[in-house]
Amino acid sequence: MYLIPRNVSAKFEFFPGFGWFELAAVVAGALVGLGLFFFSGLFTKSVVRFVLFVMPPGLAFFVIKQGPNGQSLLDFIRQWRRWSMAQQRYLYVTKGE
Repeated sequence: MYLIPRNVSAKFEFFPGFGWFELAAVVAGALVGLGLFFFSGLFTKSVVRFVLFVMPPGLAFFVIKQGPNGQSLLDFIRQWRRWSMAQQRYLYVTKGE
């Protein structure tokens, strides 16, 4: 068993907080944005096309970016879904119900 200091990351990162998983999510968002860009080109030639290209990779980055507590928005959504699907136990019942 090896002791690893706290400030050493166990995963490969291009720069702090951005590794392979984050790169894959941003590239997937860019591909979705590219598809929206070309699809919207059939209907319009405005700045909306550029916004449709930039929004999906930006959203993907901010959904998977870890905050100061080490959790990303994606982790929070997964935990919330797991909690909401779990059986709730109510200890008190009010009168009339």
